[in-house]
Amino acid sequence: MGNYRYIPEPQKELVLTMSLRGMKVKDIVDATGMCKRTVCRVRSTWKATGKVVRKPLHTGRPRKLTALHISYLESMIERQPDIYAKDLRDALVKVYDVDVSESTITRTLSRRGITRKMMTRPDA
Repeated sequence: MGNYRYIPEPQKELVLTMSLRGMKVKDIVDATGMCKRTVCRVRSTWKATGKVVRKPLHTGRPRKLTALHISYLESMIERQPDIYAKDLRDALVKVYDVDVSESTITRTLSRRGITRKMMTRPDA
């Protein structure tokens, strides 16, 4: 894209306002300095989505563990702080029929701020 330039969202909203107030595309192009294609794209994006910018709904693959699964894992850790990832995995399979790897569980918990277990040795 040789002639691409970033157009901020407020400027695109101004284009939409001009359009909704009855200005013709040619007049908007003259007033803003944008190309005709950009003005038309802003208008069509607004008609299709109700917004003036196109933003993806999500990026990447959806996560396997939902908020429900994560809260279940957190509650299990609260009840038994020294539980192993293998036991958490087995519980997820048993209760929710969700089969994920142990590393997926540890990475998910790490994102939630649970980074490692505190292991204590029983007093002899």
